[in-house]
Amino acid sequence: MPSRPRYFALAAVSAVRFVSLVSLVALLGSCRPKAGQECTDTPGSCIDKASHAVCINKKYVIETCKGKDGCNDDGKSLVCDNTKADVGDGCAHEGARACSNDGKFELRCRESKYAVEWSCRGSCALDADNNPKCTPKGEVGDVCRPDSIVCDGAQKTELSCVDGKLAVRRTCHGDRACQTLPGGGVGCDRSVALEGEECQEEGTGACDTTRKNVLVCIGGHFKTRLQCLGPLGCELPGNYSARCDKSIVREGEACDEEMAPSCSTEGKQVLCKDGQFVADKKWKPKKGESCSNRYRISKETAKFEAR
Repeated sequence: MPSRPRYFALAAVSAVRFVSLVSLVALLGSCRPKAGQECTDTPGSCIDKASHAVCINKKYVIETCKGKDGCNDDGKSLVCDNTKADVGDGCAHEGARACSNDGKFELRCRESKYAVEWSCRGSCALDADNNPKCTPKGEVGDVCRPDSIVCDGAQKTELSCVDGKLAVRRTCHGDRACQTLPGGGVGCDRSVALEGEECQEEGTGACDTTRKNVLVCIGGHFKTRLQCLGPLGCELPGNYSARCDKSIVREGEACDEEMAPSCSTEGKQVLCKDGQFVADKKWKPKKGESCSNRYRISKETAKFEAR
């Protein structure tokens, strides 16, 4: 019988130690800073391997440290590798950038949380200085940064951010299509357009897709204004102009450059008079010449530039 009391006493001591250990763990857990909790100072240690608390405006923000080096407070100061993050993660430095863990986005710290800055063509990667490198792109409906402008995945359409989602701003039918330019910004080649298509730069011109007509932006839409019946059709010489070959016109066709000469489709010499092309009865051809046909009209196109 003497062994039983010793057994119970030993068991009781073990129970006390167990309870004390549980209480200590609970106490330590209750001391861990929580997001939004009031504070006056930033703790000098990591919460865990991927986060630590920062006191901002007397409230705790839990900054995530999801980069390869995580959160490390073994040295003289705490180091948080925040080069990788997820949307909605906490952050301590307004404007700080990171790559998303899945590589699809470049993120930026806004109001103490990481938000999408850009969707990335290919993927977001870190350069030698651990700065995110991302060639921006997007698709209609993607989450976006306010006021951002990007090309779509096919690089045929310029998209802009409307109410937090990407929407079509304008199409880019020209040969250079939609490009992300060096140093940032988007260039949209608007030298070619469709009849009835929306446009922003009033009075600018473009060739149609057949390269036989010049369209002009009027009232927010492209409308056919010049037929280019000459052999060169609608040209794009590369100087931000759409040039229409008017060396051949229809007699009676409307015109706006008084006394401009051309050839009719019947081979007659004509000139622009009172708003239409009429036969030029005073014209005298040179030897071997049937009519004078060097007439061209140019319309300025929207410039291919960063926006």
